[in-house]
Amino acid sequence: MVTAEKSDVSIWKEFEEKRDINTRNKIILQYEYLVRLVVSKLITKYKSCNEYDDFISYGMFGLIDAVEKYNYRKGVKFETYASIRIRGSIIDNIRKQDWISTTLRHKIRKAEEAFDKLEYELGRPATEEEVANHLNIKTEELHKLMIDSYTANIVYFDELVSSAVYSSINLQQSKKDMPDEKYEKKELIDLLAKGISKLSKREKMFIALYYFEELNQKEIGLVLGVTESRISQIHSEALIKLRTYIKNAM
Repeated sequence: MVTAEKSDVSIWKEFEEKRDINTRNKIILQYEYLVRLVVSKLITKYKSCNEYDDFISYGMFGLIDAVEKYNYRKGVKFETYASIRIRGSIIDNIRKQDWISTTLRHKIRKAEEAFDKLEYELGRPATEEEVANHLNIKTEELHKLMIDSYTANIVYFDELVSSAVYSSINLQQSKKDMPDEKYEKKELIDLLAKGISKLSKREKMFIALYYFEELNQKEIGLVLGVTESRISQIHSEALIKLRTYIKNAM
């Protein structure tokens, strides 16, 4: 089990006893670098949605929340706990902003419904060609739509991954959860794993490289031997399939 660093325990004990603003601010200043680290990883994904300063502000809300709710006695390292809270705060604030037009949102919904319907009829995930034929559009048009839907779906998936990771940590470290709560956390993790297992080999590779190895799309393109635009298509299609599977399973 990962434990809090000995050098950090004293300040957490102090904050636990006093709960005063000065001690809280001291901790925030000590760990504000975590906000910049998380923002540096997320900013390239969502650069079309927000400015750097907005990300920092959202991240600081997450850091403050982490400081307020952290329990060093559970044995989770604060850096790990806070990074998840910071990431979640940024993603949550992005999700609340409606930057997609009504027309585009309608088209994205139609594409998701087509993936959903065809998967049910075929008993397997539908191909791009099958979805394009169902929608009576060209494959190139579907590709463009999937790229346009990129940000909406990546917010959804990032939020889901953050929830699953956070739930996983709580599930491992907390012995006080009620049985129903533990079951819900495990169910979320299992659901995400099952959804990924249904993706194609290339899509699974992308998910692993992008979300867990943290390579960017250009680097993944080099690994898989395809163009960056093709990687965007693979990414969007994988997210739509995951969203469809999870929506149907929940």
